[in-house]
Amino acid sequence: MIDNGKSHDAALSRRTFLAGAGAVAGMAALAGITGCAPSTAAEKNSAAGESTGSYAFAKRQSDVADREQLSTDVLVVGGGGAGICAAISAAENGAQVILTEKLSQLGGATILSGGAIPVVGTNQQVEAGVEDSIFAMATDILRPTNYTVRPDLVYTVAENAKDLIEWTEKKGVVWNLDERGRFGQTARRMHIAEGTGEGLVTTLIEHMTAQDSITQMLSFEIEGLVLDDADAVVGAYGKYDGKDYAITAKNTVLATSGFANNPEMIAQYCPETADAVKVVAIGATGESLKWAEELGVELQCMGAYQGHAFRGVDSNTTAGHQALATNGAIIVNANGERFVNEYGGYSDLSPHVLAQPDHIGYICFTDIQAAKSKEFPERQSAGYVATGATAAELADALGIDAAALEKTFEAYKEGIAKGEDSFNRSHLPENFDEPYYAMKITGEIRHTQGGMPTDVAGHVIRPDETLIPGLYAAGGCTEGFSCRAGSVYSSGNGLIQALLFGMIAGKNAATEDKETAQLAVWEQGKTSE
Repeated sequence: MIDNGKSHDAALSRRTFLAGAGAVAGMAALAGITGCAPSTAAEKNSAAGESTGSYAFAKRQSDVADREQLSTDVLVVGGGGAGICAAISAAENGAQVILTEKLSQLGGATILSGGAIPVVGTNQQVEAGVEDSIFAMATDILRPTNYTVRPDLVYTVAENAKDLIEWTEKKGVVWNLDERGRFGQTARRMHIAEGTGEGLVTTLIEHMTAQDSITQMLSFEIEGLVLDDADAVVGAYGKYDGKDYAITAKNTVLATSGFANNPEMIAQYCPETADAVKVVAIGATGESLKWAEELGVELQCMGAYQGHAFRGVDSNTTAGHQALATNGAIIVNANGERFVNEYGGYSDLSPHVLAQPDHIGYICFTDIQAAKSKEFPERQSAGYVATGATAAELADALGIDAAALEKTFEAYKEGIAKGEDSFNRSHLPENFDEPYYAMKITGEIRHTQGGMPTDVAGHVIRPDETLIPGLYAAGGCTEGFSCRAGSVYSSGNGLIQALLFGMIAGKNAATEDKETAQLAVWEQGKTSE
């Protein structure tokens, strides 16, 4: 449940919404969050978010009075999945909305996604006879993080994802339950939009475009926020059609994505993925994070991101090689050495591959794995697969030292015979006998998972738990819940975060007054209204 501070139990600490979970039970007793990568710019202002009165990006209303003026109830900055959902949600809750997007088209990271989100309790699950629970979904997200991310965000997602499915279905989105399970998920709960990310976005855009109360302004570059004399956010300013504009709004929603397409920020916060292939939203350049920092926000989880370990080097495409690895393939480097337990998530494995010489790995497998790969015949016919009747022949085909690769294969075979290998891998094939195959892979980065902390209603929050009046945020520019830092990632986390919190932030931006909006605290076992 989202309680906007009006009736929650006084015993429930207001710090719960910012809790780093040491345990899921006893939510009311959780301790306050610790920043995993706090901003340095925020130190220019007080820890409580008090303004010095001087800003690099924000401007006072008097400073933008000479610009072209627009006015609206809700301003949404960013036209990806989070921004589109925020705009639709705000409009259906009675607001006039302006949505700005700095690029010439909508879609953001969502249009690049697989259009898949984890959801519990849907008609699709019921019809398929899938037994699942909110606790199981939340635990599957929290477990790989060692329970260090905010449980209020995770449980808000788990409890309200079904509402999101039904809400988007009313807009025309068709969701189908994935036929297979996903790594780390204990039940089939991934729902895939027809047409994947592109189909999802196209359907939502069509619905949004039909709403007279939403004005879309593409190629509008927002440069910063506008503040009143009390430091409340009252809109934003930027450039549109060659002119300087200021947009006054009762409330503003930032949905500007993360910083995966900003090399300087990647080098600062996620250096291990600096050499990854970028499969990212062009507009994910992180400027809104700087806007928030100077208002006293401490950015959270800035080292967290979604990677992908199975980028085919020769094909230059994202390859579906995780099935090979899951079913017993191994990955070696240019020295013929294994370096990781390959039975892992596609994102988790990415930095391990990128850390190898020239950021390259070779996924090696046999007929056992090839038979379980839908892509293998196509990859082989395209010439992307090296083959060898023996380990030595495969090594020659790859340009790897034959003795080293033979030693690696023999060690793996010994592990199979024992039932557990030297990398503690116990999910093993029946054998690893010739002939052998291999493909060259490297790592990708998809999107970052860190940013502004918000409460469960989408308010942007300072370290002392005060709101920044008039400011909401959703999606990739906000604090994620995949991990505190690194590549730990559960499938669908980024998309469900964007869509659900976009919907939530849009509704609250439309219905709340900045002067009276209060911290929203999650209460376990209840759903938002």
